[in-house]
Amino acid sequence: MQNTLHPTAIWTDLAEMTLGLERNFGLSRLKRSMLVMLAGWLGYFVVVSMSVRALNKVTVPLLDMPLGVFLAAQGTAVIFLAALILLVKASGRASAAG
Repeated sequence: MQNTLHPTAIWTDLAEMTLGLERNFGLSRLKRSMLVMLAGWLGYFVVVSMSVRALNKVTVPLLDMPLGVFLAAQGTAVIFLAALILLVKASGRASAAG
């Protein structure tokens, strides 16, 4: 019981639990998928924000709003939904493979 209070024993137990979770649930594939989704989302917003001045010169006819604002608002919802769907699919593949 004395060994469990030692800091290295705690880190060893934590590492063993983490490795067990990763082996059972395929967390490395899930983590990789999440990072890819985050990179895609950030990439989209970098492209929109770099060209927002040129896009804002165009107005969306039905909504009477600048195109840059419209793309940012729609992009948030669409990219988030696509990332969520792909992440759920990747999670299902990771749990089926593990």
